Amino acid sequence: MLLTTEGTYPYHSGGVSTWCDNLIKGLPEVDFTLMPIMMHPYISVKYEVPPNVSKVVNVPLWGTEEPAEYILDIPFSHVYLAKQRTTPGVIAGDFLPGFRELVRLIYAELTDAWRVGEILYGMYRYFRTFDYNTTFKSKLVWEAFGEAVLAQGAAGEDGDQPSLFELTEALRWLYRFLIPLNADPPRVDLTHSTAAAFCGLPCVVAKLRDRTPFLLTEHGVYIREQYLSVSRMKTSAAAKAFLLNLIVTIARVNYEFADQISPVCHYNKRWELAHGAPEHKLKVIHNGVDPELFTPGESSGDERLVVSAARIDPLKDLETLLRAARRVTDAEPDIRFVVYGGVSDPDYHQRCLALRADLGLETSFQFQGHSRSPWEAYNQGAVVALSSISEAFPYSVIEAMACGRAVVASDVGGVREALEGSGLLVRPRDPEALGAAILALLRDRDMRAQMGQDARDRVLNDFTMARFVAAYRESYAALAAAGVGA
Repeated sequence: MLLTTEGTYPYHSGGVSTWCDNLIKGLPEVDFTLMPIMMHPYISVKYEVPPNVSKVVNVPLWGTEEPAEYILDIPFSHVYLAKQRTTPGVIAGDFLPGFRELVRLIYAELTDAWRVGEILYGMYRYFRTFDYNTTFKSKLVWEAFGEAVLAQGAAGEDGDQPSLFELTEALRWLYRFLIPLNADPPRVDLTHSTAAAFCGLPCVVAKLRDRTPFLLTEHGVYIREQYLSVSRMKTSAAAKAFLLNLIVTIARVNYEFADQISPVCHYNKRWELAHGAPEHKLKVIHNGVDPELFTPGESSGDERLVVSAARIDPLKDLETLLRAARRVTDAEPDIRFVVYGGVSDPDYHQRCLALRADLGLETSFQFQGHSRSPWEAYNQGAVVALSSISEAFPYSVIEAMACGRAVVASDVGGVREALEGSGLLVRPRDPEALGAAILALLRDRDMRAQMGQDARDRVLNDFTMARFVAAYRESYAALAAAGVGA
């Protein structure tokens, strides 16, 4: 089994990493090879991989001068010879035709996802013999890229042609994000990607090379989350347009080649269907938690404490939680807030600290960092709050539910699916509504207790680890038994 990740397990904490760890540990009979797509090769491991992970093939996108250095298990002499073989004639004859067509398809209104997959597979085969770095940094590729982009009428700011800087930035992204094609996925019975993203490219390669069945899990919908992320980038409209087109194209390729697409909630299906995922491939598999680990504490928690489990990231919208906390403490001055979560965006962390100071919440709103015992963190307080602007089927919600906590959360993604009446939902980016809901629960012990009990019952019925693992065991067996991807 090949399991591919992007920016998550085993190098970062968070919901997707929790999911990966639970899946691998829950299926000890499966021999996993991990292929994590990483920002750079200097990240510390956050999870000790279980013994049924036989190999980890790291694929760093940045932080290297030579992509082959970290992902190809070959001697330097092979890299040197590949560079010698990569002549202008080879690039012009073997690489540029597919490359030009790829750029055209990235801009196409209706992407031919199957053809894009074939081109990417052709690039993978090319890089088995010729050098990635030498090819992409050649003058021929630069000229071909500029011509191909301009031929699509890709306008820059004010309707002008893309500038030299914009073209350079776009080609740099393409160079970095296609590095997974330089990796050589092992021959396995099944591949499994954790996102409809660039980490799915090795799975597409295995599908076309070996006809290996491909299972795709979507947590947060990759396209939606990248729209939110790219919109915040400080770059030009033309560069953003290229990057979003590339992201949508790659997502659609994942949907095209996957044999089973398993979103973690029904909410995700509408996005997947809108971007070309065939409905017959969709099979929702909800996340699950261990109700013996995440269990109510001996006490009902501190009735003046609100807990939130969220990484420090713009998608978690902790600024709204801070503003809600100001409203809550204006009404009840002794209420305190604690956020447990690592910092994934240092700039956003500084913004949150500055806002906390502006709101005068230094003593009543604390950032405690990542908790290694989240069940204890949930049980500390009386209410668990989530203020995200984008979610899939968040572990922070179902873990809190399993602990019998009353949950207040923004109505995004699959949160409504999880709570289904056993918690309070508010509009995202609405600090007044969030603050009012938190106050309502803090002031009503009976409502809090009833919601907590209903929440735990819901987890026991629908969202246990046993159900989650069984669903994937069944899917693995069915796909592997088929033997050949559809």
